[in-house]
Order: sequence, then structure tokens, then C-alpha cells
Amino acid sequence: MQTSINLQSMYNYSVWPLLLVFFIFAIMTIGLIVVLIKKNKKQVVVKKPEVKKAPEKSIKNIPAIKNKYIKKLNGIESKYKEEKIDLRKAYQEISENVRLFVFEVTDITTQNFSLSEIKKANIPGLYELIEEYYEPEFAEKSVGDFDDAINKARRIVSEWN
Repeated sequence: MQTSINLQSMYNYSVWPLLLVFFIFAIMTIGLIVVLIKKNKKQVVVKKPEVKKAPEKSIKNIPAIKNKYIKKLNGIESKYKEEKIDLRKAYQEISENVRLFVFEVTDITTQNFSLSEIKKANIPGLYELIEEYYEPEFAEKSVGDFDDAINKARRIVSEWN
């Protein structure tokens, strides 16, 4: 049996719609990557804490401030020795008072700074001291040498220039 119908060639798709879809997909992917990179850069960028110098007019009585905070540290020591506060609370109070001392002397709001911000502020001795206090302050079970900690805090306060 012979037929007069010939088989047709395969259906040919036009290349232009496929290229257009691919091009739109590529642009959307690149745009998404750019947005994610910019978002991550914004999150990673940390402003350096602003170190404010005390105005020339403000003259502070450093020895009086030192005495005030030495007395506060002595009070913390006596509360700890009398078992009125536990080790964690003692470390927290020492840390708070040393930060407040630095604030009162320099007008740098160290009481609001995280450990990394204290490091960036480049305040001699404070970073190492606060870093040492972090574990006893925030650990599940506080362990630390209280006598050494209080003595280091006194030394920071008394040797401040």
C-alpha cells in the first residue's frame, strides 16, 4: 500500500524565546546574588566605637574618683566574703564598677560596650580584665579566682593615668 502522505520533519522550536527566558533567569540570579552580598556587607560592617576626649574645660579630680571606686571594690569584696552575694554577682559588680570608673574618668561609655567594642576602643588593661570576667559572669556554673580578680580591678583603678 502506497500513500501520498510524507512524514513531516520534527517540530522546530524557535531559539529566541528560549534565549529570552534564559537571559531573564540569569539577570534575576545575578540580582539576587548582588542583594545578598550587599546585605551581608551591611551586617558585617561594625562601626568603630567613637572615643570621645574630655573637653579641655572639664578638669576631673582623678584621685577622688580612684578613691571612690577603690571603696566600691572593697565593698564588693566584703559582700562576697560575708556571702551576701555569690561569685557570679561579684564578678558582675566588679565589671560594672570598673567600666563605670573608666566612663567617669574618660567619658567613654564603656558600661554600654560589648567586649569587642572595648577592644576596638583600645583602652589599656580594660579589655584583658573584662575578657577574664566574661566566663565567670556568663558561664552556667561560675568558677574563678575572686581574690585575683578583685586585685586586678584595684590595680587597674589605682594605676590609671
